[in-house]
Amino acid sequence: MEIYNWFLSSKIRGFFGGLILAMLLPGLLFAQETGDVKGKVTSKEGFALAGVQVVIEKTDKKTVTDEFGNYTLNNVLVGEQEVTVTFRQFSNTKTIYVTNAAVSQADFVVQVGHDEIESVLVSANRRNVPSSTLRLSENLLVTPQNIIVVDKGLLNDQMIFSTAEGFTRNVSGARTIYHQEEASAGIAVRGYSASNLRNGMDVSGSFGPLREDMAFVERIEFVKGPAGFMMGNTQPGGFYNIVTKKPKGDDAVNSARLSLGSFGLFRAEVDVDGKMSKDGKLLGRFNVMGTKKGSHVLYASNEQFVVNPSIKYILSDKTDFTAEYIFSQNAFTGGFSKYAYGINNFKELPREFNFSDPILDPTVVREQNVFGTVNHYFSDNWMLTGQFGYINSQMQGESLYAAFNTLKPNGDVKRNLSVGDAMNTSTVGQIFVKGKFNIGDVQNNILTGLDMGTKSYVADWTIVDTIPGTFNIYNPVYGQVRKSDLPEYDRSRSLRERGAMYLTEYSYYSMHFQDEAHFLNDKLRIGAGLRYTTTTRTSAASNGARVNNSALTPRFSITGLITPTFTAFALYDQTFQEQTGIRRDNGNPADPSRGTSKELGLKKTWFNGNLFAGLTAYHLTRTNITTNAGPDFPGFIDQAGEATSKGIEVDVNGRISPSFNVMFNYAYTDARITKDNDPARVGMMLYGNAEHITNAWLHYNLVNGPLQGLGFSAGYEYHAKRAAWPSTKEKYLPDDLFSVDLGASFKRDNYHLALVVNNVLDRYNYTGFFPGAWGYSHYGWRALPPRGFRLTFGYTF
Repeated sequence: MEIYNWFLSSKIRGFFGGLILAMLLPGLLFAQETGDVKGKVTSKEGFALAGVQVVIEKTDKKTVTDEFGNYTLNNVLVGEQEVTVTFRQFSNTKTIYVTNAAVSQADFVVQVGHDEIESVLVSANRRNVPSSTLRLSENLLVTPQNIIVVDKGLLNDQMIFSTAEGFTRNVSGARTIYHQEEASAGIAVRGYSASNLRNGMDVSGSFGPLREDMAFVERIEFVKGPAGFMMGNTQPGGFYNIVTKKPKGDDAVNSARLSLGSFGLFRAEVDVDGKMSKDGKLLGRFNVMGTKKGSHVLYASNEQFVVNPSIKYILSDKTDFTAEYIFSQNAFTGGFSKYAYGINNFKELPREFNFSDPILDPTVVREQNVFGTVNHYFSDNWMLTGQFGYINSQMQGESLYAAFNTLKPNGDVKRNLSVGDAMNTSTVGQIFVKGKFNIGDVQNNILTGLDMGTKSYVADWTIVDTIPGTFNIYNPVYGQVRKSDLPEYDRSRSLRERGAMYLTEYSYYSMHFQDEAHFLNDKLRIGAGLRYTTTTRTSAASNGARVNNSALTPRFSITGLITPTFTAFALYDQTFQEQTGIRRDNGNPADPSRGTSKELGLKKTWFNGNLFAGLTAYHLTRTNITTNAGPDFPGFIDQAGEATSKGIEVDVNGRISPSFNVMFNYAYTDARITKDNDPARVGMMLYGNAEHITNAWLHYNLVNGPLQGLGFSAGYEYHAKRAAWPSTKEKYLPDDLFSVDLGASFKRDNYHLALVVNNVLDRYNYTGFFPGAWGYSHYGWRALPPRGFRLTFGYTF
């Protein structure tokens, strides 16, 4: 009844009516003496080609093929017309006759070189094939692991603008934990924090890097569980890989988008891609984005801009080089003061509550990224890839927090000014070779390489002092604080000096070899791999001593191709992760924890590979976890802890028909502590866990008739039996998370108009912690956004 009354309100009816009229008007104006031209572009091997330019000669009619190789040109003048397709070095023209109010068909088959096969495979079905940065050369149907690809089209449809805005709704069992999302994204999967990769290189830091803006993101690849083919020293729950935009050459599509929305959202982005030399060997791409938006929380806003140039040079048909630079700056007010506190329960305060004050200057994060990649094909079967990456992320600012445990029953509290200065750097490099050869009738797919990296982190989280006066959470007064009331802080000393207690230096080297053998005419695949990793860490937690660790982590897999569209797999994989602390038994630094994952799964595709579904069951055990050594040994740890995560995951993603796209997932996750020196901790849920998570997103688009191009979307998020963060003796948060989103869109020729309304039911959703967490004596929570809208107008050229 709530949604019904809201939707039928006069203002909403008027808004939607005006929007639909604006969407339909262009179709009415162009419906005279014209017809439509449709077709499909494929390679000789039968792969659909995405991003192929299609033009009607001597007119302004042009478009590009979609992810299934299909294209449509509307309102083409009646008569004889020449249709030309261009794909890299290939060009072909057909002459057709366009009939009034009818559809003319023009299909094309093009030649694709061996160095272009991978991009063709990705074009064939972007959600079923990983990028080259994951080192896999196979369709996800035959990959023995639960891997989800979230493509740009789905993110655009949902109007997700950064990795902190809930892209995890498209991945079973994954959650976005809202904590400090203007700086970094908190992503949880299978009870653990997910590691952050960019272009296949681990850039995770103690705080950061800056959450990615979608302006420079091509797709997101989410890998569940350990992945020995990528790394050995990582979180056992999995990782997400950000694939950045790079030049496409003949496949290029230029675009511009303008977005407006609730809470003062203004956003503009431009993506220009093309050839920079006459011979087509030098390609370039340039992305720029600027955004300014407020928040449902008082005195919280941000201004961000992104500049992302990249080039690709094709030295020959066997060798290419790509270089990329990303600069991103985010200035946000409100600091990290968006938590609300309560005496008796959650949701005691309105969603707009904030401990901050408008007098505070913005916190500024500046991040620079440099990436380089060299690919060389020795033959059709063997290739070498070398990659490097450098990230420097720096933050400076202040926040107003409630002074620790000063909240009184009447709501009075003192506020402290806290510094928030931090710097993360990552320098990473990779060289890997992949190829295949036959021994008799058995094909062997080889992957081997070297990974290395160095990381540093330093931060100053100093609590400067308490500001004058008392703040009341039930009757907050803002704007009364003066600059002179804020305590002064001396930043003349370097960050390394001020943040010495947080200073951490970390480096690693890792070598890997894997072979997957194909038996029985490729109906059975058996894989085995081994990774050796050595790490070095220095930090205040080890009293500045250099701590060295090394580990062998094996990986074994079996994949059965039951039919060409139906597979089953079993996987055994391991990982390890460094820990801090001094052991009680020998006085040495803590050893790494070990993670062991066992996974079984079924995968199936329907509708010529356009719809992908997977069912996965897993059991993940992490051992050798540090625990408190007890009151008799203050400052020391034991390594007797253990945690177990087990569950079932279901993912469905793709296209049922040319009109209907669907994304659905469900996960049951039982992730908890199973051993600890403190019996009260046994059974507590792990980070970010929710026992039941289900999400869906449906999009229906009219592909024929006068309303062609009109589309509608609907989706939901539902998280039940959620763990608090951090976990305490209370088992679940008292409220489930539930949100419904609706959307409408219209696409005609080169322009696109879309509207999304989030949290249609205006439900008070939140994440939070119980008294006892972090030693607090009260409740704390982050209120998620209420009902809001985003409206985007896009144009391709």
